[in-house]
Amino acid sequence: MRRLITIVIAATILGVGARAQDEGPFNLYFNWHADASVSNTGGRFENKDLRLEIKGDLSHRLFYRFRQQLTRPMTPGTLDHFSKGTDLMYLGWKAADNVSVMVGKQCQYFGGFEYELNPIFVYEYSDFLNRMSIFKAGVTVAWKPVPEHELVAMVTSSSNDRFSDMYSFGKGQSYKDSKAPFEYILNWNSSLMDGRLLSRWAVSAASVAEGKWTKLILGGEKFCLPRFQVFVDYMAAWDDIDRLQYATEDGAAFLDPASGLSYFENVVQHTFLAKAEWQFAPRWNLWVKGMYETVSVRDVPQMNNYRKSLGYMSGIEYHPFEEQDVRFYLAYFGRRQAFSQACGLTDVYGNRVELGLMCRLKAR
Repeated sequence: MRRLITIVIAATILGVGARAQDEGPFNLYFNWHADASVSNTGGRFENKDLRLEIKGDLSHRLFYRFRQQLTRPMTPGTLDHFSKGTDLMYLGWKAADNVSVMVGKQCQYFGGFEYELNPIFVYEYSDFLNRMSIFKAGVTVAWKPVPEHELVAMVTSSSNDRFSDMYSFGKGQSYKDSKAPFEYILNWNSSLMDGRLLSRWAVSAASVAEGKWTKLILGGEKFCLPRFQVFVDYMAAWDDIDRLQYATEDGAAFLDPASGLSYFENVVQHTFLAKAEWQFAPRWNLWVKGMYETVSVRDVPQMNNYRKSLGYMSGIEYHPFEEQDVRFYLAYFGRRQAFSQACGLTDVYGNRVELGLMCRLKAR
């Protein structure tokens, strides 16, 4: 188990995307997550996720990575023309021992520790991350001025689709596609105290329409011991036009498409997330996680600070194999959305128990 934890910590230090490479030109993985669940609304068997991944080093300096979701449609984006199910398709060049350049569809280099996990191993995302579109076409430059710190600059499309294909406005809201629909990201990662203290922080600005932007901050701090790890993440978004659309869905009664108001503007969202893991015995892992999120529409009094979301969950994992990352688990999930009196919405509660399987199987 100590060997497993060492691998996990090392992978976290290296981060996401192309920073950790496999030996050889061809490595094939099957990423799979399935479960049986019982909740306050019923029970079911579910295939949550299935992704095919191929990656490798074509030479000492050239590498690539491809990952395809098999549970999503193959519809191409109207802006980048990649399939909606294609997570990754990029080519990387190691320009120097401490500099890498990647081009193609990539996972955007945001901060935080839940964000950088393989999606297969995330039991349930926060509301914030659940609707974020994070796989975009672009160019990335990663630089390690010293081994303990990494700086990443990234320019991607701001979306997979053109703005006019994603939003439909009434006559009172007339926006045009951005002439430069790009998202600009700056990312900093560090590993201090011999890998025991890790940091992941990023800021971004995305041009979503002509004169309209989304600004993001995502980051986290993680403390690692041989058998115990804990991290705290923070996420925030300032949207000129409601990007994740929780507010637009919740506050439909305050919108009037006939007069032009189809989506809320000036929407602010904050998320705080913490997770702790304890390897209390060989091959066993116990975890607990909490989330607190808020959504506010600054220009609409009834929707100002109208929504508070709570998430509380815990589970236990069993790792039966050393040579493959396979996890059998039992987990509990509780969620609550609490609404202000001014918005007139009714609080929503949910509870669920899952028995399931997560795995990242290396076939070659």
